[in-house]
Amino acid sequence: MAESQNEEAAIDPQDALRLLEDVRSRLRTVIWALHGMHQDLSSLSVDDLADLEHLMTETVEQVLAPAYDAISQMLGAATSGGGAVTTH
Repeated sequence: MAESQNEEAAIDPQDALRLLEDVRSRLRTVIWALHGMHQDLSSLSVDDLADLEHLMTETVEQVLAPAYDAISQMLGAATSGGGAVTTH
């Protein structure tokens, strides 16, 4: 019975790759925004930075963590959990 629950919880390798591609896309968005800030410090407002923080938190918790867990299951590795992201 426990094995059938693990099989249901596991995601397809293609879905794990899709999640990782989503992470890569989100990271590129953050890099692009920070690059703009590097060019002109007034280009990002406090709200923009809060949006970037929210995007990165959501990326780690809702996209990267499930992909990590799925790949760990595929490889038979133990997961550490990683802990929660600190937000303000």
